[in-house]
This record gives sequence, structure tokens and C-alpha cells, in this order.
Amino acid sequence: MNLNEIKRYSRQLILQDFGTKEQGKLKRAKVAVTGAGGLGSPISTYLTLAGVGEIHIFDMDNVELSNLNRQFLYTPEDEGKPKIEIAAKRLQEINPEIKVEGINEKITYDNAFDILKDYDAIVDGTDNFAVRYAVNDSAVVNKIPLFHGAALMYEGRVMSIIPKDTACFRCVFPEAPPQGTIPTCREAGILGSVTGIVGSIQATEAIRYLAGLEIGLKNKLLIINTDIMSFDVVNIRRREDCTTCGEKFIPKPVEDVCEVNPSITHD
Repeated sequence: MNLNEIKRYSRQLILQDFGTKEQGKLKRAKVAVTGAGGLGSPISTYLTLAGVGEIHIFDMDNVELSNLNRQFLYTPEDEGKPKIEIAAKRLQEINPEIKVEGINEKITYDNAFDILKDYDAIVDGTDNFAVRYAVNDSAVVNKIPLFHGAALMYEGRVMSIIPKDTACFRCVFPEAPPQGTIPTCREAGILGSVTGIVGSIQATEAIRYLAGLEIGLKNKLLIINTDIMSFDVVNIRRREDCTTCGEKFIPKPVEDVCEVNPSITHD
């Protein structure tokens, strides 16, 4: 590390179990962040601040004013502009010592296995089930650790997935809920600070893993309810009959509700 890096990361370098060796691992890491929205903003920001060497952010949405209660990488002047262009530029300015790249490409079940390979970790900030299952399945097949999070209204959940070692997303949720049973944040709302809590926990788990430290959410699902400020941990385990991480991988794409009903957009 150069002198600027030593000064920049000095507060984490003096942690009892975190030194130049761990910081070096972060510097050499390459991470994919799927989504540049409510979760993607805190995820990518804290990965940037921690010194993860290369960050690729996947998103294809433009900035909307309704994003600004939670997506703090953007300002009203950014309305209508591609999120990834703004996010990558701002994050690169925050930490010139690393590389941040925005990728304007929609993740689907057909392309996820190719575009999400060759990463040291994936941190998932997507907001719909079709992409979540695609990201999960591609991470397991490519043997890439996945740090999942989701938030809606006043609630959130987080789990860390280490392929072939822990339960995957499909172990816990074998099937996507029927269309129309789970509202989007456009329909039900979202408190911006909840996405900050969830995304920060995801980033913390990813940073600890990349640095070679123990992580807390292996085979655990953290359920957050800020209505009553409860943090509950549910123990989970791999399913032998899981179509993703079981004995035999069986592709099971989930239909994208936005393709079925173009009037519904992701947020």
C-alpha cells in the first residue's frame, strides 16, 4: 500500500484482527454489486470506503425523484440520467485508489451465469424475484460467495451464501411467490433508512469475508423489523433436494413480472 492508502484506511488497520494483510486482500478483490438503488447505494459506498480494489455495479435504470428518499448517491440534478454513470463517477471520486465501473446491462437468467463470473464476491441489491433467483443460481454454479439483502416498508432481511458450504437463497425460498402477492416499493413504500441498515450489513459481511475474517450470517437469515426495532436470526440449512445447490443443478428461471406487465417498473 502507498502512504495515502495507509492514511485512508488507518482506522480499520488498527483494528485488533484487521491489518495490512487483510487490507491487501480487499485491495486485490473484485466484487459485483447487482443494483445501484436503495441497497446498492450503501453497499457500493461502504465497499468503496473500505478499499475493495475493483467494483462493478450492474444497473440499467435512470434516476427518478422518487429514488431520493433512500438512494443517496444521486441528487435532483441527476434526474433522468443513468444511475450507473452517476454512481460510478461519484464513488471513484470518493476513493481514487480503487476502480469502480458501471455496467448498463439487465441481468437475466440467460446471461447471469456469464456476466457474473470471475468475481470474488457478489453483493445483491436487486429488487425483484426474477433477478434474485438468477443471481443466486449463477453464484452457486460459479462458486462465488453471495451476500443477499432485501427491504420493503419497515422490514429487511440479510443472508450470506457460501456455495456448497451454506444454504442458498433457493434452499430457503424454493419457489418465487405468485405474481401480485408481494407488493413492490412503489406499491407498499419503503423507509429509506431501512435500506441503509440492510445494505450496510451486507457490505460488512462481504468486507469481512473478503478480508479473510469470520462472517456472522452463514446458515442464518437475519430478519429486521424497524416497526418494533427487532433483529431476529433464523437458523437455516442446505436442502439436499435444492435444485440449485443440491446434488444436481436444475435450471429454474423465474418469470419477470415487468416483462409480463410492462406498466410495472423496477425501483
